[in-house]
Amino acid sequence: MKVFYSLSPQLKKFSKNSVLALGIFDGLHLGHQKILETTVNDARKTGGQAGVMSFSPHPDKFFNKQPLRLIQTIEQRLEGFKKLGLDYSLILDLGRGLASLKGEDFVRKILKEGLNISEVVVGSNFRFGHHRSCGVKELISFGRQFDFKVKILKPVKKKGHLISSSLIRKCLEKGQVDQARVYLGRPYEIQGRVIKGQRLGGELGFPTANLLTENEILPRGVFISLALFEDRLLPAVSNIGWRPTLASREFSVEVHLLGQKINLYRKRLSLFLLKKLRAEKKFPSINKLKEQIATDVNQTSYYFQRLKAVPSDLLDFLPDLVEYKFFKPGRSEKTNGNQS
Repeated sequence: MKVFYSLSPQLKKFSKNSVLALGIFDGLHLGHQKILETTVNDARKTGGQAGVMSFSPHPDKFFNKQPLRLIQTIEQRLEGFKKLGLDYSLILDLGRGLASLKGEDFVRKILKEGLNISEVVVGSNFRFGHHRSCGVKELISFGRQFDFKVKILKPVKKKGHLISSSLIRKCLEKGQVDQARVYLGRPYEIQGRVIKGQRLGGELGFPTANLLTENEILPRGVFISLALFEDRLLPAVSNIGWRPTLASREFSVEVHLLGQKINLYRKRLSLFLLKKLRAEKKFPSINKLKEQIATDVNQTSYYFQRLKAVPSDLLDFLPDLVEYKFFKPGRSEKTNGNQS
């Protein structure tokens, strides 16, 4: 997938007669996936390219100055676009005059003159133009004016709820990763780099890797997780929060790998939160904390022993590698070094 950050002659040549999805697509939830899959399918039918246009920063941050926390980093969003089969992505900066364009000017200058697309695909709540003054009704009208098709898709409903990024943010902020997983169509992912910690986990008998993450939403609690390191999927139990029993002043993301001894320091790691075990809790003593961690590890081990393969909803969104080595608890590798 080619990635562009501005209009250019190269992009116009590449995108001519393409089918283009428009939106923010934060989270790439099931509704977003429907839009992007429709875009790819329509492009394949006509022999054109399938593209997606997104924007940065998020319009709510730009126009309303809201302290909005996003579900994904821009890198995660681009990874998802590639996985869904898009041929090109265009990420436009709202701060470079784009936000001041009226609806008609946006369509004429960007969609027609800048890209020369043949069809756009959007959700029914799509807004564009200065202060987001135009909606799908205006887009359909401009499509007739500038000779391109417009396809409007209805929101996807799951368990009685219309799926939206705002709904998923609320779930994650409450620590409801199980519910967020239903709407996302896959487990929530946190990416980052392993840094040196205080080695408190090792002193308790459960060494952890401490993750410095770029993600803005960090659900608090203890979670059954899968850690992706290079080509290995490793069962893990993770703790996200303040570690109240240890009187920590730092919010942390700690990952304990089950049955593995691997030096992860300075390595990139993806952490998938599969299921919440419990909320963070302040224990009356270190021994009580150790007992609870042992229980968390046992519950996580039992979960993975019953799991016959990588969850299908996760497998569809893993990066394209030759092979994934999925290690269940008890199947340890001989590697040098320890978790931080």
